[in-house]
Parts: sequence; structure tokens; C-alpha cells
Amino acid sequence: MCRAETKQDAELSVSAPMRRFIDYFGDLGPRWGVRAETSRAHALLFLAGRPMVRDEIAQGLEISNAKATSALKDLRGWDMARQDDDGRWSTGGEPWDLLFAALDSRRQREIAPALEILRQCDQDAKSDPATPSPVRRRIAGVLTLVENLAAIDIQSRRLPKNLLPRLVSATGTASRLVDRLFPRSTSAKR
Repeated sequence: MCRAETKQDAELSVSAPMRRFIDYFGDLGPRWGVRAETSRAHALLFLAGRPMVRDEIAQGLEISNAKATSALKDLRGWDMARQDDDGRWSTGGEPWDLLFAALDSRRQREIAPALEILRQCDQDAKSDPATPSPVRRRIAGVLTLVENLAAIDIQSRRLPKNLLPRLVSATGTASRLVDRLFPRSTSAKR
């Protein structure tokens, strides 16, 4: 069954600012453990704001269909994009969707294993008389920090989805106001 092409289905033209945005995310992705092409595909889908087929994504990114397929499979594996029954790919349309998808994926892949390793290091250090006391305290301190961050993460996920962006926005606005009212001296900056 063939459906008529709508204006929304028209080919996406990638402008220079869009390319810069997409390429920035391509540079940023590997720092988060996501391949550059995967991050670029995610940025393109986000900017498009509508479902796209693989060929259109490949053309928009100026990559081969094989690379686009690989990037889209990665996005699905990271749970950062979904494919509909017509083979079109999409991602959330809000900037927070990008952040939440990335954080959820990182959480699943990294926090639990980090806690497991750090807890084992802490336990081993406590039972090993050759490990100096200051080293044991440092290991315990890192473990406590990661446990606290994991606890904050768990609590933040309990908040209604629309509340966290508002809290962050309000906190950011307040922080910028404090900076304007009480400018930091250049010697106080880190």
C-alpha cells in the first residue's frame, strides 16, 4: 500500500547551522560513550522533529546507508530512537528528551557496574591490611559519592516528567541572577 507523500514527508534540507549542531553532537557523543555517527543521527532526528526513513537520514548526514543503518541500530539499543511500522525513525521532540534518553542509557550501562566494582574495592580494601588507611578512606569516599549520586538519580526519576526541567530552569535562572548580583572575582574562579 503506497500513501501519497505529504509536505511533512518532503526531503529535509540540512542548513549550515543545522550541520554545525549535528556535528557538535557528533563530537560530543564519544565523550558519553556513543559513536559519533549515532549521535549525529540522533541530532538530525531531533532537529527534523518528524519521523524519517533511513535513506533520508543517510542523505542528511552525508553517510552511506550502511552507516545510517548501524547508527539507527545503536540508537535503538540506547533506547534513544524508535522505528514505526512504516520503517520511519523518530526521537523525542524536546531538548529534555535528548538528555533523559542519554541519562537513562548511561544509568543502565554504567551506574550499577560502577557501584558493584566500587563496593568490591571498598570491601577488599577494608579487609586488606596492606592497604593504607588513607587509601581505604579515599576508596570509601568515592563509593559514598557514587552511591549519593545514584540516590539522587533515583529520586529525580520519581518526579513528574515535566517538573525536573522546570526545577533545573528555575535553578539556572537563580544562579545567573546571583552571578549578576554578586560577580565572582577572576581569582575566585576555578
